[in-house]
Amino acid sequence: MGTTKLTRKEILSDDPVHDGILRLFGILQGNRRLIAVSLAVAVVLAVGLWAGSRYLDARALAAAERLGKGMDFFMANVSADAGDGADPYASGDGTPTFKSDEAKYQAAAKEFAAVADAFGAGETAKTARYFLGLTQLKLGKKDEAVKTLEKVAFGSGSRTVGYLAKKALAGHYAESGNAKGAAELLQGMVKDSKCDLPKEELSLQLSRVLVADGKKDEAVKVLREATEQPGDAFGTYNSQVLAEIEKLQK
Repeated sequence: MGTTKLTRKEILSDDPVHDGILRLFGILQGNRRLIAVSLAVAVVLAVGLWAGSRYLDARALAAAERLGKGMDFFMANVSADAGDGADPYASGDGTPTFKSDEAKYQAAAKEFAAVADAFGAGETAKTARYFLGLTQLKLGKKDEAVKTLEKVAFGSGSRTVGYLAKKALAGHYAESGNAKGAAELLQGMVKDSKCDLPKEELSLQLSRVLVADGKKDEAVKVLREATEQPGDAFGTYNSQVLAEIEKLQK
């Protein structure tokens, strides 16, 4: 089974909705169905769903499998030649295929919602609800998506998933013309010492929101502060931040 990561261009086409998924796990090629299930297990473990446990019980494994299935559908191929049957794996190659984006996101939402409902207010539900919010954005259900992501962003449980939900909300606010709301969320995370998302990436996102709101000087300031990040944290986004500063100063 291959372990080559798909490129950001191949998966995202610069689509911010997918950022959270890439943050939680690497998207691998090969047997996508089995990989998605194993990645779901890794995700739920990473956010502490069963911290301290030495095994996953049958219910937990079932939830992980449904999360994996939902992620598999979210990333599924779309083809006009896809069959009209209920089985997206009908091609037999282990890769789900749907006739349309709407069909695959509807299928993904069904899986995420089932996990969220089954696990109530626990960590499993929070993780599933985060992915459900991303899927609702893709389906154009903006109001539902905001409510779902806000519940994750400002509720209890895993901080990482909560921050990812805030980042997704900020992206949606920016696209919807709510620059103030987007900036407030991003500024809060940049200044929050407990936020474990890359501060430089958040700064880049914040700078673009500020520029769109006519605040170029503030945007440059944010980027310059990002270059002062301690240690090697800045290295990953070094070229992007410097390029953005140069572009804004022209």
